Amino acid sequence: MIWKFCIILFFLFPSLVSAGETIEVQGSPEDLNVKLLAILNKLDPDFYSEEKTRGFVYRYRNRWSNPFDFNIYIGKVSKTSPDSILRVESPRTGQERMWKQIFEQELLQKDPGPGAVKLGTKSHIISQGLNLVTPMASVGYNSWNSPLFSGRDTFVSMAIYFLTDLILVGGAYYYAESNLPNKNIWDNLANQKGPGNVWDSPNAVGIFTALAVSRTIRAFDAWEDTSAHNKAAQFNWSFRF
Repeated sequence: MIWKFCIILFFLFPSLVSAGETIEVQGSPEDLNVKLLAILNKLDPDFYSEEKTRGFVYRYRNRWSNPFDFNIYIGKVSKTSPDSILRVESPRTGQERMWKQIFEQELLQKDPGPGAVKLGTKSHIISQGLNLVTPMASVGYNSWNSPLFSGRDTFVSMAIYFLTDLILVGGAYYYAESNLPNKNIWDNLANQKGPGNVWDSPNAVGIFTALAVSRTIRAFDAWEDTSAHNKAAQFNWSFRF
């Protein structure tokens, strides 16, 4: 869900928009389609065929229950070429690169190259626990040694959660503090204490509500990040990240 906010950021800063990843595969789009479906079903079967192919022959998208986030296209390299092209797009450049590496190993039988490593699993409990402290810590945990994140993905996600907490929590805190009762002249004459701590304000509940907003959003994102990473870790793939 946080990537909906990222999309807004991408519109504000076009240079952040990812260009997608493509590979060329020998054979017809129909043959490539059979192989692609086998890979997608192996990882997670919750995807569907999109009718609007944007000039390609086939297009597949993930469903909301699928922890991966992708638009995958199959088309012809050219009208005269017998070979096919496979293109993958995702809100995260890290996930685009992850898919490309999977396709290169599965479809092209390409060696992952020096520095590539197999994935270890990640813990849902740790990811969700860190989220209760701060969503940024959960993002850091999930992005560490994971092909799902590039350095830019990590920075953007952390920045959005930081700004969300800063704006919502800061606004709620200011509202609660500004609505504390003020001392009147009689309170001053009686030397009574001031209005008290902001946490004693009846509006302090708004601060906790604001804290819950970003953590609720991140709870779903953390589930997706951990689930997608662990699904990819089940197979004998190696990744560079």
